[in-house]
Amino acid sequence: MTLQIISLGRLHPLLVHLPIGILVLAFLLELYFRKKDSETENNIIKFTLAIAAATTVLSVASGWLLGEDGGYDETLLFRHRWMAVGLAVGSTLLYFIKKYPKPWSKNIYLPLFICVMGLLGLTGHYGGSMTHGEDYLYKNEKTKKVVITDVDKALVFNDIIMPILDDKCVSCHNPNKVKGGLIMTNKEQLLAGGDSGSLLIAEKDQTPRLIHHIKLPMEDEDHMPPKGKVQLTSPEIQLLEWWISHENCFDCVAGTLDKTEKINDILNSLEEDTSTRAIIAKQVAMVPEDWLASININGPIVTKLAEKNPLLIVNLSGNKSLRKDDLKALKKHAANIVELNLGNSNFNDTISSYLTSFKNLTKLQLQNTKITDKSMESIGDLKHLESLNIYGTDITDKGLEKLTNLGGLKTLYPWNSKITKEALDQFSDKNNSVTVVSISEDLFTPSSLEAPSIIADTDFFKDSIEVTLDYFFKGVELYYTLDGSEPDTTSTRYKEPIVLTASTQLKAVSHKPGWELSPVKTISFKKSNILPNSITLNNKPNEKYKGNGGNTLIDLKRGTSNFVDGNWIGYEGSSFAATLKLQKEELISTVSVGAFSSPEKWIFYPTGFKVWVSQDGNNYKLVHTEKVPTEKPNSDTKFQFFDLNIPPTKSTFVKVEVISQLKNPSWHTNPGGKSWLFVDEIVLN
Repeated sequence: MTLQIISLGRLHPLLVHLPIGILVLAFLLELYFRKKDSETENNIIKFTLAIAAATTVLSVASGWLLGEDGGYDETLLFRHRWMAVGLAVGSTLLYFIKKYPKPWSKNIYLPLFICVMGLLGLTGHYGGSMTHGEDYLYKNEKTKKVVITDVDKALVFNDIIMPILDDKCVSCHNPNKVKGGLIMTNKEQLLAGGDSGSLLIAEKDQTPRLIHHIKLPMEDEDHMPPKGKVQLTSPEIQLLEWWISHENCFDCVAGTLDKTEKINDILNSLEEDTSTRAIIAKQVAMVPEDWLASININGPIVTKLAEKNPLLIVNLSGNKSLRKDDLKALKKHAANIVELNLGNSNFNDTISSYLTSFKNLTKLQLQNTKITDKSMESIGDLKHLESLNIYGTDITDKGLEKLTNLGGLKTLYPWNSKITKEALDQFSDKNNSVTVVSISEDLFTPSSLEAPSIIADTDFFKDSIEVTLDYFFKGVELYYTLDGSEPDTTSTRYKEPIVLTASTQLKAVSHKPGWELSPVKTISFKKSNILPNSITLNNKPNEKYKGNGGNTLIDLKRGTSNFVDGNWIGYEGSSFAATLKLQKEELISTVSVGAFSSPEKWIFYPTGFKVWVSQDGNNYKLVHTEKVPTEKPNSDTKFQFFDLNIPPTKSTFVKVEVISQLKNPSWHTNPGGKSWLFVDEIVLN
């Protein structure tokens, strides 16, 4: 019978919240209706106080019985109980004073109500301290969190196991709430175990009690944590088992213990990247792909730090026509940009004020730009900046002083600026955490040969064209071929300008004794002695890439990697045909089609061609069909003329069909998406 009465105490968590809410409501009603002394308002407050008093008494009674279960800190329990009794008495007095008012009671009613509200707060505080710990109300969760940056160096118990126990077990097993006689707040108490014995040491062929209770079915009353509490995850249970299997070592370091591949993966997942970029990545959202595409429409400027990372790298290096608008265009997602390369551009003090928009920059490259000390004011506001390159600028000692505000700066490249050695030495002494990089001039001597420059007035000619080869580095020999073969030191050595009289693919390399050959530079020169009078397209190109319509294909102007330069026509998911009308009947033996490929931009070479000829523009004869192998996986940007050799035929009209592969291949990052076809010239010979 006694046990049945005590078990009624388990209703306490259900009942305890009723008087809290009802008493607060009654107090607010009393304040609200205080100057409206009407019978209706008084009746509402009296009813509310009656319910509050009744539920308070029930809550105190059930709580008193629950306390008999044991397992609570005696001091906290004593305080909580008698505060609750005082609360019940005070609530009951409030009800009777309100219901049976006396002249003397009016003066003590509101002060008593305020005291009751104070008792309500204290009672709740002591109750919370018993169930959640004395510091639950004011403890700082952030200071308790263990941050693991290198899991191999982590203490297994302190850094990995104890946070699990703190999170899932300690709320019921602490000095203020000793369930089952078990305290789990420290090593000594864990080893001591509880009423049922050792928590970590098991008999032969048995499971340690800690793991046993965790793995019991949820419906079992011995399952821990109890039903309704936050349960341990599978990785947490595996970590506990791993720790116990190593004799529950309290001083071991994770890197010294044997581990399965699964445990290794779980441990690695505990590592937290605390670098500046990792922190910024958590604060910003992913950038829309359509915005990236619009920014990169003229070539890759903005790239992601990693595939699923929201941070961005911007490369505007070498841009000699840089404007304020170029930085304004990036402002929408400036918070995502952590690296900005403006080196060797026309960046200057006028544009530098826009740097303040890029608050999250960690790396800034300004080498060989026209900035002065004035720009350092904007840079000094970049609190996350870790790396700054001002090589070859006009920054002086005065500008260097403004960098002292950059508390996160780790690396500075000031070589060949106007900063004196004395100023750099003083800066290094005051900023020990900053590495000032001194660069030797030898660093800028080429370590490998570049391909030579191939220089000509145009890529097309009617009779002949003169081509020269050049290289900026002295002592380098240049070799070339005109037959399409790969050049090497056995090929023709360049000595004087090359005169071409026929369509030719010129390939050239640079060579220096003791050095490896440079990459091959290739340019196709096309002889064009048959000029069309007009051209007609069977379907219109995409509005974005329409160039000058069909005339784009017969203007003898090659397109560049900037595929919106007006020298390309582009088709999305579509082939096309062009009909060329000649000025007179001509003998035709070759049709050449210039095309562009850049798979990362969804642009691919044609997969085939068909050529028809006609004398009258009505009756056409198919004279050539050619298939082109589809491209293998690549991400290169490249150009090619496709030479179609047809039987020598006299004709006035020539129709050329350029066949697209229509969809991106299976190896593409967006397989099945509509692919693009870009053509810049059709040349007849």
